[in-house]
Amino acid sequence: MRLPDPSLELQPGNKVVVFVHHLVPGLDAEVLDKYRCMDDATLEAARAIPGHLGHEFASNDEGTVFMSYWENDEAVAQWAQHPLHQEAKRLGHAVWYEAYRTMVCTVDHHRLKI
Repeated sequence: MRLPDPSLELQPGNKVVVFVHHLVPGLDAEVLDKYRCMDDATLEAARAIPGHLGHEFASNDEGTVFMSYWENDEAVAQWAQHPLHQEAKRLGHAVWYEAYRTMVCTVDHHRLKI
């Protein structure tokens, strides 16, 4: 994937949810397939929430950095409370993630150079 996404234009006050995670080593193919299906489903659900601006991610064997962009705190809260997102978080804790960190940040300024 190429970062950054030139279609994303963020404004001061927009929100960035940064999710850094490492999957549990040795997950079998069936578990990984369920993880990927949930990943696809949650991205689709996030896109349907008013105030969703987009996302970017970078991933390698060591882990993933996923950034979702939101118009405001209300949109972030709506996403945090979404039932599918709640289920994904439950499964992440129980099955998929060896370690993770989540941060919600506020955009002060935004520059893009492609």
